[in-house]
Amino acid sequence: MKVNGMAERAVTDAAATARLVRVLRMIAVAIAAAAAIFCVVAVFHTLRKAPYPEDPFTEAHRAADLRYELVWLGVSATLIALALFTRSLAWAFAPLCLLGLEAGGHVAHWLVAGGRYHPLPSEVRERFEPHPLLVAVPRPGVHGPFTHTAQHRRLTINEGKAADARRVFVFGGSTTYDAGVGDADTWATQLSRGLGSGFVVENFGMDGYSSVEILVSTLFAFRDAKPACAVFYMGWNDLRSSHLSTLKPDYSDFHLPHQPSNLGLLPLPIESYSVIARLFMSLARPTLPRAEGKISAEYDPRLGAIYLANMDLIVAVARHQGVKPVFVPQVINHARHATGTSHDWVPLVPYHDVPKLLDRLNEDLGRLAVRLDVPFVDAPLSVDWHADDFVDDGHFNAVGARKFAAALAGPIACHCGP
Repeated sequence: MKVNGMAERAVTDAAATARLVRVLRMIAVAIAAAAAIFCVVAVFHTLRKAPYPEDPFTEAHRAADLRYELVWLGVSATLIALALFTRSLAWAFAPLCLLGLEAGGHVAHWLVAGGRYHPLPSEVRERFEPHPLLVAVPRPGVHGPFTHTAQHRRLTINEGKAADARRVFVFGGSTTYDAGVGDADTWATQLSRGLGSGFVVENFGMDGYSSVEILVSTLFAFRDAKPACAVFYMGWNDLRSSHLSTLKPDYSDFHLPHQPSNLGLLPLPIESYSVIARLFMSLARPTLPRAEGKISAEYDPRLGAIYLANMDLIVAVARHQGVKPVFVPQVINHARHATGTSHDWVPLVPYHDVPKLLDRLNEDLGRLAVRLDVPFVDAPLSVDWHADDFVDDGHFNAVGARKFAAALAGPIACHCGP
């Protein structure tokens, strides 16, 4: 009887264990099915989402979102299969833990970053390559709508040029690189078209470059091929450092440490497939310096002095190498800034005051040009600019780039011609 009782208990325990296993399997299946449904909904949402007109990589971002959603749809489907058809619960609950971590990672990302996680497409990650002096330069190749030459420059289309055409180099940040348009529509390409067969234009613009990076660039840019003149169009990226209490003349306190992140150099490929991977990698990286200082709508004379000193040195470097410098004041989207929409590119200046302070920086640059006898081409300031000439705060669309190039063509032909 005792043996029979033990056997009955064993059978009962086995039955209870089997029921528990079935319940746990069904829980795993239910969670995985919910995740799969969520991924399917996300896929349909991504496919139906309207393109974002301000983003030249909008289709690349859509493709990256789809890859991410399909990967996790696959993980969910695998979990369902493992929960239903494997004998060991460990095989079912290992991916379930992974799924739970990823879901929790989205919540953490929302709380920490203040928005949804979006994977970074390879076209963005690989558009620029690290550089020991300049942080980054354009990586040769085709990256979405942008083509970079073997010389690490944005492609300028120079068609029908004479063999003895005079070279014009243009320098600046993303507004010279022309981050809002394709190769055929950059203002450098349209300027080349407007100047005719006697001039070749080369674009040395680069996202985020301030007068510091451009000063370094000019030390070496004229050695292989000397241009007739160099056009410098900048100011906005220098204004970014306004009112920093830690401001250093080389911008090593804030601007330069943020450039690798700004240019997409940091994320590893795995970070485009897992929010948890991105969070862990962000914890492993050094903390970026904050913009320390008081928000102010006033002009920062210290920043202005640094900017003008750099421009003075740029002129000296160009002239030392037999190149004629030309200054062009920076143009941005005044209408958009007037709306008061917040933006963190110039963190310590109220958004709607950025145009006013940039105008002041342009005025100081004009006075420096007079003192140094440098041509100051202010024709773009007389153009009737509208919000629909830009793709965002200050980057031209094709129409704006054409208007800008048209304003420059006559003066550049005059100053850079024989």
